[in-house]
Amino acid sequence: MRWLKRLFILVLVAAICAAIWFAFGIWSGMYSVYSFPPSKEHPDGATLIVSREGREPMFNSPDVKPLPPPPKEKPSGLTFETTPKRVRPVSERIILELPYIEWAYQKSLEP
Repeated sequence: MRWLKRLFILVLVAAICAAIWFAFGIWSGMYSVYSFPPSKEHPDGATLIVSREGREPMFNSPDVKPLPPPPKEKPSGLTFETTPKRVRPVSERIILELPYIEWAYQKSLEP
């Protein structure tokens, strides 16, 4: 019975560590929360934790209009500019899939 208690504590500590890591990842900008509202494609809806790309907002959904690219300044001299990377689709960036969370979807619609 003592080993069962230790196993429970180990699982609890691992779950708390994982929750802290995802909270830190969202706060620091490593991850983004992407919400799919219920539709024909996703009947129950879905909330995804995805790796963030470029200027993607912290809370995102298919209903959000992407930000316009920043204005291009004319270089004056030698530059080390690279070509912009292609943004990977959400399906390739999924870290964790959760059930639909209405609050996250509403947060994605805020300006």
